Amino acid sequence: MKQDIAQTADSQPQKPDFFEDAQPLTSTEVAGELGKALAVCTRIYHHPDKANTDNCERSLRAAAHGIMQMWNDVQRIKQERTRQLGR
Repeated sequence: MKQDIAQTADSQPQKPDFFEDAQPLTSTEVAGELGKALAVCTRIYHHPDKANTDNCERSLRAAAHGIMQMWNDVQRIKQERTRQLGR
């Protein structure tokens, strides 16, 4: 019985505390947030003297939200497939 509880807990997607209040994003919005991460990369590695660190943090947080949403969606799909296969 303990093993079943552990397996159930492991299959549940984990969300960082700082995304609990975040609204779900569409796939287009996720792509936009990832684009912001690319812009931060370009800025900090090619023009670090012009980088606004507050803007960089906001952009990276938004990108992380998109990545975590995709992660949770993949975990949900895996869980559903496992359930359908009876594993």
